[in-house]
Amino acid sequence: MARSAGGIRLIALNRAAQATGLSAGMMLAGAKALVPDLCVADSDPAGEAADLMALARWAMRWSPYCAPAKGLEATHALFLDVTGCAHLFGGEAAMLADMVTRMRALGLTARAACAATPGAAYGLARFAPEAHQGLSAPDGPALRALVGTLPVEALRLPGGTTSGLRALGLKQISHVAAQSSAALARRFGIDLVRALDRVRGLEEEAIDPVAEIIPRRIRLRLAEPLMTRQGLELAAAKAAGEICALLDDQQEGARRLVLSLYRVDGIVLSVTGGAGQAHRDAMLWNRVLCERIEALANGAGLDLGFGIDLVDVAAPVVERLTGQVMDLDPAAAAALASADALHRLADRLSARLGAGRVTRTEAIAHWVPERAVRQVPVAERKPQANQFPAALAARRPALLLERAEPIDAIAEVPDGPPRLFRWRSLAFRVACAEGPERIACGDVSDDTQDRDYYRIETVEGRRFWLYRQGLPGQVDHPRWYVHGSAA
Repeated sequence: MARSAGGIRLIALNRAAQATGLSAGMMLAGAKALVPDLCVADSDPAGEAADLMALARWAMRWSPYCAPAKGLEATHALFLDVTGCAHLFGGEAAMLADMVTRMRALGLTARAACAATPGAAYGLARFAPEAHQGLSAPDGPALRALVGTLPVEALRLPGGTTSGLRALGLKQISHVAAQSSAALARRFGIDLVRALDRVRGLEEEAIDPVAEIIPRRIRLRLAEPLMTRQGLELAAAKAAGEICALLDDQQEGARRLVLSLYRVDGIVLSVTGGAGQAHRDAMLWNRVLCERIEALANGAGLDLGFGIDLVDVAAPVVERLTGQVMDLDPAAAAALASADALHRLADRLSARLGAGRVTRTEAIAHWVPERAVRQVPVAERKPQANQFPAALAARRPALLLERAEPIDAIAEVPDGPPRLFRWRSLAFRVACAEGPERIACGDVSDDTQDRDYYRIETVEGRRFWLYRQGLPGQVDHPRWYVHGSAA
């Protein structure tokens, strides 16, 4: 039930309630007068929308173009674009029958229809008597004639518009279509004319799929539901082999694979594996996916329920792979093999521990030294070319301390380089210095004082990167820090 302007109304009923003569839209007081022991519950629009979204993801087994209906028909309808998909299920009639059967197995009351336009399909599924078993509508004039027999409620219009049409004796779509479009627009607005054009196929109506359409995708339909993790790993190995064969035909490699597991009870589980480098090695991808499956199983996040009857693997991130030049130098070949082994190890660790747990250090263009690097997952796509000035980057130290360490320094003049400093209980005398390089940190750093950096060399030959925090004249006692070492 739900509250409306006129009071509390019934919005949905089960079969037992319908058998007593109740109907959706009745006032709660009138319904209880007919059935005194009527059990009611408040509606949950948010929960219903979430359930419909989950059902839409499960319904992608028939078509990747699947979306929950929006507007007046929301929370109880799905739209699927099955163009090019029906032959995989034995034709439109067999596919519709499979939809109805599977949804009824989930405890849902399902009606389905297939037509040339979404509007016509919705109207037939909602109001055609044959839709309870799945209705495959004809095309052309036969479809327009069939749609014309539907009630005006099939136009998906607000209740006030529908009541106004019926008050004028326009009870079917054919009655409305016989009227002048200009007269309908003046009386009921342009939405009525557009709805009429959509249901007759005169205006395009697009659907917004719930998931990204990925061209590199493989699906495995299983004869019997998988109930064990070992069987699931075998299916994942087969799926990985087929997707890698598809990538090989396109001369591409994948950086990420998404394994979707469709349970027979309507739940869809997702397993994602990533790689630091794009490749199409089926054995490596099988290991990564199996690591993810094992990690989910150990964390109690892999519940197979009553079994998995469909396995889907997609490659959302692919790269073009070109031929590799093999080096005949044994040392170079060994180095290449070692780097490849390191990438494989990182991929497996990421699969087992989580994508964000294994990271690599990446340089970024930033003036503040401690913010010129960041940690990114190894499977993340490599960034674009660094735009940091090359001449300035060459002046940065080879080793940057994780945190700048304070030192005691003596300078000849307030704004000059240090001549003597003490760091970690050791005293160093400066032989030569270069600088300063002034960096403003007020808008990007935790402190609000600018820095003057110096590259210095001690009499022992050691090189440091020091800075003075706080400019002379702005602070009484500037502080000195060592931030890096060049040797």
